[in-house]
Amino acid sequence: MGNRQIQAIQLERGMNPETCMACGSSKFSIDPTSSERFCLVQCAGCGVGFTKPKPTREDLEKHYSQTYYGPENVKFLPVLEKIVIWMAKRRARWIDKRIRPRSRVLEIGCGRGVLLEALSHLGHECHGTERSDLAATRAQRIVGIKVYTDPLEQCGLRENYFDVVILWHVLEHLENPVPTLTHISNLLGPHGILIIEVPNVWSWQARLTGKHWFHLDIQRHLYHFSAQGLNKLLERNGFLIIKITTFSWEQCPFGALQSFLNCLGLQPQTFYKLLKRELSLPFSSKLFHYSLAGLSFLPATLLAGLESLAGRGGVIRVITQKQSAH
Repeated sequence: MGNRQIQAIQLERGMNPETCMACGSSKFSIDPTSSERFCLVQCAGCGVGFTKPKPTREDLEKHYSQTYYGPENVKFLPVLEKIVIWMAKRRARWIDKRIRPRSRVLEIGCGRGVLLEALSHLGHECHGTERSDLAATRAQRIVGIKVYTDPLEQCGLRENYFDVVILWHVLEHLENPVPTLTHISNLLGPHGILIIEVPNVWSWQARLTGKHWFHLDIQRHLYHFSAQGLNKLLERNGFLIIKITTFSWEQCPFGALQSFLNCLGLQPQTFYKLLKRELSLPFSSKLFHYSLAGLSFLPATLLAGLESLAGRGGVIRVITQKQSAH
């Protein structure tokens, strides 16, 4: 990290740093996972980080293009797409076991609506918000699901109406999470449930691979969370932690695998882009990348399991409950 970048951060934020939104600390440091263009400024108290300089709206629009969601809302290769749908159904069953029957569910940032569709089939009343028209198109075609494309505060949703709100790999994308959490609290009924999953910036795979970590995604992720920091943020905003885990079959093994491959000096996220059909490579190049991924799968899965056992898995999954006003 060059002096010029550090000076730019100091000028942008002022010589006296702002306080951490999670724990209130005013001590920050530059995290080693920082990239050439963006850096991760991390709270010394709880580990919550934020991207500086903040990406411009033009930067964000470029990184949320059609390639991000996939052509015709089919994100991956056909076989993998079926696995993704199966994983969403599996996730829906996991959620279903932890909420009341026929709950009113709101997913913020619902994307193509695959999770809401699965929850709807399990008997829940499902609503979603999705700012991207590209992604919302498919979700809006699902029978029985209401999808809004306006900002959350402008959707006209009823207060105290929902039993469950879901933020699945969305909190890290928000420009300011605190007002969103306040609004979620207003939308939830008494003892309503908030379910969140985010990448874990203190995971072993993040610490081992640094700026090559797959889930860093510093061009899109405006905030970066540790388990301690997320816990403090939620408690500070009126939510009681019920359960916290750091493993996901969907995210952790693949995150470790692609991070390993990134460390080899290959073009970043090449294997992931092949799975998304973003790259057109000769057969020999595809064979090379698929073979390398195959060889890396076992050690990546082993790391994902071990880090999770140590409480330092690649993601943080939290179930919280809205606390009653005293």
